[in-house]
Amino acid sequence: MLTIQVVAESGPSITLDHTVRDAMRELAGARGAAWLDGPMHLFADLGGPLPAGIALACAALFATWRARGGYPLAIAVGAVLVVMVAVIGGKDLIGRPGPGESPVPADAWGFFPSGHTATSTVCFGIAALLLGRVGSARAGRYWTWAAVLLCAAIGFALLWCDYHWLADVLASWALCAIVLWTAARVADAAGLRPRPPAGPPSPSPRGSPPSSAR
Repeated sequence: MLTIQVVAESGPSITLDHTVRDAMRELAGARGAAWLDGPMHLFADLGGPLPAGIALACAALFATWRARGGYPLAIAVGAVLVVMVAVIGGKDLIGRPGPGESPVPADAWGFFPSGHTATSTVCFGIAALLLGRVGSARAGRYWTWAAVLLCAAIGFALLWCDYHWLADVLASWALCAIVLWTAARVADAAGLRPRPPAGPPSPSPRGSPPSSAR
């Protein structure tokens, strides 16, 4: 739905894009908000291929070592390749200008969907998925929430810095949601599941001496 409206350059999402951009410009220009520019640009940079890629590589290698198999690494590589092809293809075919930009030159990519949003979401999302599958279920929940909050901050920062329209960010989140869901199903099929919590030791039968005393 977002892609159709962006290609047609009309629809509710286009109106919302301009409304959100105006609100973000007003918020960023408000008195006392200038100190947020540095942190917001830092969060936006975290969506780049280098920091997000390093995080995913470390998580995938660790999960591969813990799982004693190559499935975690294969899932990570496959997810990144799918998102990369979809995002680059969308940018090239649609060629949407960014906020305040002139028409995209013929030899340049567009801004839809957001590359930084897609990179951060697939890399941090798959990293959290893999770390959760080779650890405990409780740790998996922590990794998941950490990835969600970080990706939300990156998406907000891209809007704050006026790098992308809202639809660019939402489209990348929607794309990565499909990829992450598929990756989770592949992990299930591969037997990558969180470790169950350790239960208490089973009591010895009444009257039976412990094995060490026999």
